[in-house]
Amino acid sequence: MSDLFWPRRQQHFIRMVELSQPNSLNKDVLNLLGRILSMVNALRSLQSLGDAGKPLRESIKKTIANHLSSASGFVQDDDSSRMLAYAAEGLTSPDSNRAMGPLLAGLNEKEVVGYVGGLTTWLGKTRSLFYSAFFGTPNARLQRVSDIIDGHFQESLLRINEQLGSSLRTVPGCSYKIIDLFGIAGEANSFPKHFAYFLPEDHGVKHSSVKRTVVFANTYKSLYEHISLQQISLFGWTAEQLPALEEVDEYLIAWFRGHDLGHSIVLKETDYAALSRCDRWGSMVVQEAVADVFGYLVSQDPEVVARLGLDPAKAARVYMLELLRYLRRGPALFPDAGAAYIQLRLLEECAVVVKEGARMRVDLHRFHAGMVYVAQVLLNNVLNADADTFKQFISRYSPHLLENSGEDLLYGMDICDMALGYHQALTEGNDSGVQ
Repeated sequence: MSDLFWPRRQQHFIRMVELSQPNSLNKDVLNLLGRILSMVNALRSLQSLGDAGKPLRESIKKTIANHLSSASGFVQDDDSSRMLAYAAEGLTSPDSNRAMGPLLAGLNEKEVVGYVGGLTTWLGKTRSLFYSAFFGTPNARLQRVSDIIDGHFQESLLRINEQLGSSLRTVPGCSYKIIDLFGIAGEANSFPKHFAYFLPEDHGVKHSSVKRTVVFANTYKSLYEHISLQQISLFGWTAEQLPALEEVDEYLIAWFRGHDLGHSIVLKETDYAALSRCDRWGSMVVQEAVADVFGYLVSQDPEVVARLGLDPAKAARVYMLELLRYLRRGPALFPDAGAAYIQLRLLEECAVVVKEGARMRVDLHRFHAGMVYVAQVLLNNVLNADADTFKQFISRYSPHLLENSGEDLLYGMDICDMALGYHQALTEGNDSGVQ
């Protein structure tokens, strides 16, 4: 099997979703972006040739840069125009890419958001960068959700500190840009799909004072609809007990923005670098668990819930469905899957989650208290931990150290071998047959 699919498995089922062309962009811009996507696919293929393919790659990059520069003249929004111009400049050299990274991350585009150049892929697959491109339009409705989370973040952290009796603080975090994806190419269009990129780190700029996460809202919602939601029978829930599809993305974004902010929550004593020196993979797993749990608590802060009109019981159900989706990707293959396993184990230990045969029972009345308990465990064993405490914790709870222990890391479920595939109207036409 080619490296288009990862992890390597006997089979992969692809659920096609439609990426529609935006009506808000003029035809000249769309035409140029469509050409760019096709050329980025060629660039990605030519990377396998090594030095032999370099002259052709450089020629294609120059053409892409020219197209980006041309497109920048057709958009009305200044930051969207700057994005296209910065992306063109970033293709000229590694130094230019590093210089453009923080500039791109500092934009607030109103018309089109995108990136062209090298991007990371799944950590377990390789640490190399591969040519990629993506373009999307800003989603103002969901951006409002993120902005409300941001506005209440410090107050919600105070209330979390009161619950935990802790002195949590924050380090500088990242901004957030939520888009509806309409075009994607190169490594970014391999399988499984990412629904977010952390920039400029994901295009090779490791240390930047300006950072932002770009979230593909339509991809994220499709993952929930086609994978997470299909698991409701495991809990005996009905569709009526969950948010309607037209509103579920607000629940997803509320938690995921909380997750991003959760990465910035620390104690004075927190030393992730020291934990990483003990066990690099284990450190990544627990950092994802911390972000998940504190992100959930931030998103369920009473002021946030009131402002967004969220139903806490429905939010808990969505969160459980998402935990299982992450877990079933492969507990030891992805840090966020390992984080899901840790949370399920701890929720099981405090009897909030109970495995009953082929089903799981969730005590929704105690779910928030259960997440506070998980936060306390992570506070003691990760955020406030010395190396020995951390090593003891991951030896008990991290899947990468439990693969040969006989533990059922999937809670009786199967690995999920379904992935999303895109039909892109921009490059493939409108007659998709996608339902």
